[in-house]
Amino acid sequence: MIMKVDRLRIADSFMKRLRGYMFHKMPTVSEVLIIKPCNQIHTFNMKFDIDILFLDDENRVIKKYVAVKPGRILSAVKNATFVAESKTGLFVSVEEGEQVQFELSN
Repeated sequence: MIMKVDRLRIADSFMKRLRGYMFHKMPTVSEVLIIKPCNQIHTFNMKFDIDILFLDDENRVIKKYVAVKPGRILSAVKNATFVAESKTGLFVSVEEGEQVQFELSN
């Protein structure tokens, strides 16, 4: 599945991974935050619910979470190498086991 999004953010340094969506306002456009490498996340200090995809090296969805509230810790996901996060609703059509690719819509 190819998902078209308005904005794609990459968190690939320690500080970017640590911060993620903490202290951010909810995106007003379709935005995906890719956190890599990553196999476990938290939602402390977040201001909105998020949908989460844990993916492997081949962009296959290992685990999907929907509408995760702020202040949560999710367990590590075996074989996950990166995580895609977005405001709730963007990943509604994505299924576990599916291969996903994110592309900018413009």
